[in-house]
Parts: sequence; structure tokens; C-alpha cells
Amino acid sequence: MTWKDVLAFVIDAETDAPAIRLSELVSNRFNAKRAIVLLTALPDEPLAYEPTVVAGVWAELLARARGQSDAERKKIEPLLDDAVTRCEMRTAEALSRDLGRVGAVHARYADVAILTRPVVGESGDLREELVEGVLFHAGRPALIAPPEWKGAMIGKRPLIAWDASREATRALADAAPLIEGADSVAVVTIDAKPKTFGHGEQPGANIAAHLNRRGLAVDVRNIDSMGRGTAQAILDEAEAVSADLIVMGGYAHSRLREMVFGGATRDLLRTAPMPILMAH
Repeated sequence: MTWKDVLAFVIDAETDAPAIRLSELVSNRFNAKRAIVLLTALPDEPLAYEPTVVAGVWAELLARARGQSDAERKKIEPLLDDAVTRCEMRTAEALSRDLGRVGAVHARYADVAILTRPVVGESGDLREELVEGVLFHAGRPALIAPPEWKGAMIGKRPLIAWDASREATRALADAAPLIEGADSVAVVTIDAKPKTFGHGEQPGANIAAHLNRRGLAVDVRNIDSMGRGTAQAILDEAEAVSADLIVMGGYAHSRLREMVFGGATRDLLRTAPMPILMAH
């Protein structure tokens, strides 16, 4: 089944230009309906002893946040006017801590949610909250563009980060429309071992056979990390095969474990130079 509803999230026009660009590229490819959701993160109610002080300060903070959002909308509209595909513009607002769940609600009514990856700076935490909200609560894949990405195509040389998990399987199924007709597909495993309840007798062989039956040319690359982190090993292989997309499961471990011990999901979200399609 092809994609017919493409949704992109924007917090500010400049930083999220890659998500806007990627949504146009994808919607043109599938002749899909395209929508942009401009998200406004509202401030939490300030703490004070005097209710009248609280009300006045909060009203000022709300007005400032909404004013900034309106300014971003005016920056985005010219970009959409120049696009080939007609685009619907929506707005949504929520407290910062609820932004991910609000985004997830919108993403449920699209085939894919497109975002710019978390960046260092004021909006980094908001973007991470948004990515996690979509992954955990939308039931839809997240297609995440790196900062300043200006690619002309996607899905011609995908790399499948394969660990034989449920999350990786879900991501690969969700990516099917995007990688259909790919010139080549690299299936990459990191430190994989034969296991009955996992990779099987030969890591990568079963999923490669499945993709072959879908008409895709697959190169299985079973990689020894040699002391590198999983994310770095994946990125090194992506560079070696000139991948234009990474497909992987997101947060196979709990978010708390990823936060404390680190994990491939967080590391790739912060460093990958090409788009990533993730599902949970």
C-alpha cells in the first residue's frame, strides 16, 4: 500500500526547513495529500503566591508564545506557495510536556509523520519529546530529517539496520512504499549471533530472502563493531554504501535505559547525516 497522507511537524521555519522539504519530496513521489502542522509550545503556569500576579504573568507568556508562532506561520506560508504539491496548513498548541502526545494525535491520521531531528539548542528537548511522542503513541512511522538536509531523493539506497526485533520488523514494513524500486538495499547487522529466537542460523539471511521476494537487490553486511558503539557502526556502513536513508526500529530498550546507558536510537537521532525512518 502506498502513502496517501503525508504530515510534517514544524516548530520554527528555519530549523524545520528539512522536514518541509522532505514532506514535499515524499508527497510529490506518491501524489499524496500533504499537511504541515505548526506546533506551539505553551509555557507552564508560573508559580507565585498571589493569584493575580500568576494570571498576569501567564497571560503575557501565552501571548508571547502565540505571537512567535504567528511569526513562524508567516515565514512558512511563502515556502508552501512555491511548492509543487498543494499543502494544508494546520496549527496546534500544547504545554511543552504534552507536545509529543498532541503530535501523536495528528500523526494517527497520516501514513507517515515527518520531523526534523532533535538539535542542540532551545528547541532540542521539544523535538525529542515530539519524536518520542510520535513513536510511542501514534502507531505511525516517523521519518526524521537531519538539520540542513537538502537531498533530492530518498529510498534509492536504503540501509536496513537489522537486529531481528519486533521494532525493526515494524520499521521495515512501514518503509516498504519508500524503498520499493530501490537500486540496492543494504541489510546491516552489528555483532549478530545465530539464535533460534532471533536471527536464525545465518544473521540477515531470512530478511534478505523476504526482501528478494519483493524484487529488491539485497547486500547483507554482518559487521563486527570492533569496539564502536552500535550507532557509529551503522553510520560507518551507511557512509560505505552511500545510503540515502536508514530504516531502523526505535527504542528497543526502555527510554529510561536509553537515557542512563545510552542507545543506538538516541545516538542516531543526534548524529545521522541522512534521513531515518523509525518505528516502535
